[in-house]
Amino acid sequence: MSASQSSPAIVLRARPYGESDKIVSFLTRDLGKLTGIAKGAKRSRRRFVNSLDPLARVHVHFRLRPGATLAFLESCELLRPATCFSEPTRFAYASYLTELVDQMTVEEHPVRELYGLLDEGLLELEQAPPTSALLRGFELQLLTRTGYEPQLDRCGSCQRPLDAEGMVFLDTAHGTLCCQSCGRPGGPLLAVTARVLPPLVLLKRSPLADCRPQSLGAVATDAARLTGGLLAVHLPRPLRSVKLIEQLAP
Repeated sequence: MSASQSSPAIVLRARPYGESDKIVSFLTRDLGKLTGIAKGAKRSRRRFVNSLDPLARVHVHFRLRPGATLAFLESCELLRPATCFSEPTRFAYASYLTELVDQMTVEEHPVRELYGLLDEGLLELEQAPPTSALLRGFELQLLTRTGYEPQLDRCGSCQRPLDAEGMVFLDTAHGTLCCQSCGRPGGPLLAVTARVLPPLVLLKRSPLADCRPQSLGAVATDAARLTGGLLAVHLPRPLRSVKLIEQLAP
């Protein structure tokens, strides 16, 4: 077994294993996504006290075992509890952010600054309910940092600048935008107003704290449809948190 390591981390998900253990997945700051086994976690009063709940921010201590698929979790220190999201709506949206990150990442492939993005997103949700602009900013920045940055200013087919008026089309099979000339009817296309593009370009580049107060106004629905279509290309399965959000919606 290798030497002990540690890192700040965010708990993505956890499940029972046997009578007293837990399998826990974290997004760590230093090693990316990590899944490990916490022996005796259900009975522990020292090593894992209240620190293995999804959405908790922790400092995790672990060892990587050669040839093993799971790390050995030694202990966790709680930094910010999951109870910060006890209000149902904030819990649902915080779960949405973590589930997106979980599905968009793989083990042992650290993504630069992704821990910081999720930590920033959760901090914003602690302080106030989400806005449409905050969510779209997070989604676009997640796509960008995981290597799927969407091109929002040029047609993916002809490479000409997209007109700020009229309609643009998302190729939902490939996650690319195309202009009215290239968006042939009959294909897997999602039509949205081109007026949605300038505010999304701004959100893609702004800190999440600056995204929150921005107003998407009349294009908010098209913005959600567009980023949802961009994400769907890369998600291996439907998001459970989306169903929870829909249940809580007025």
